[in-house]
Amino acid sequence: MLRLLSSKICFEFATKMQASSTQKTKDSAGKRLGVKKFGGEEVFPNDILIRQRGFRWKPGQNTVYGRDHTIHSKAEGVVFFRRDPHKYKKTYFVDIIKTENPNRTVRPPPPYCYHPELFPELAKNNPPEFIPYLKPKPQQPIKEKQLNYSIVGFCKPIDLQSLNDG
Repeated sequence: MLRLLSSKICFEFATKMQASSTQKTKDSAGKRLGVKKFGGEEVFPNDILIRQRGFRWKPGQNTVYGRDHTIHSKAEGVVFFRRDPHKYKKTYFVDIIKTENPNRTVRPPPPYCYHPELFPELAKNNPPEFIPYLKPKPQQPIKEKQLNYSIVGFCKPIDLQSLNDG
């Protein structure tokens, strides 16, 4: 197919696709860098606070850094960010203020126990079975007012057979 653009210039459309080479077509996955625990969050020892390349954030009190510049906590406490406005204008220091975390998200590991069927001799020394956070609820008195007099009693299950018999 020839097309006439002007009286002197003619061009033809390509019937085959031009071969070409491309460079830098491969891409790597993201490294997931950045702040992992923000200011005011509770941390435990050896928690990762920041993953970084270089020292945009510098380790402060109760923190250490790894060989890839990752900042870890050394103690249990709360994360605090600070900076020196006169010396380092864009550099922040990360500190851990030591406090005991009341809201623990990590439970201590249970004691080691042997399976009673597989190792009956060793299972005799197992600690007693303990179910945490399940306390029996005490019975609370119920006060109801009906027709100008009060009924005081305790929550008890109702026996339907005794009602039907009597």
